[in-house]
Amino acid sequence: MTIKSILNCEREKLKEMDKYQLPNYFKKIGLGLFVISFISLFINAFSINAPEFRLMSRYGMLIGMLIISISKEKIEDELITKLRMQSYTFAFIAGVFFSLVMPFVDYLVDLLFQTNEALLKDMGDWQILWILLSVQVFYFETLKRLHK
Repeated sequence: MTIKSILNCEREKLKEMDKYQLPNYFKKIGLGLFVISFISLFINAFSINAPEFRLMSRYGMLIGMLIISISKEKIEDELITKLRMQSYTFAFIAGVFFSLVMPFVDYLVDLLFQTNEALLKDMGDWQILWILLSVQVFYFETLKRLHK
């Protein structure tokens, strides 16, 4: 294989990554799922109080944010692609930092207020995914507004 054919093969594989994005109208679907799940979380907290319903609501919020995150913009150009990649990078760094620091912060708070019950606890999957998705979506929207 020549270097040109290897580069063409890699270019084609990168173009296939475009297929993993959802059409723009999925942003509204994701936002609707997020809002419904968020409201149902409050309804569950104040009236139903079912752990299964709480878990479904929390994961519904994550699915809604994931749909928003992977949906295309109305005008998908190179700038939007660059901003999207910057937001994914920032979200990854923020998620790792948050995952490493928060157990120690929780431990210090427990040590200050509950000295005999202070334990170093691990973060759950929902918290980590929530940080990754929320930071990516909000940072991407902020970057888009700054570049208008």
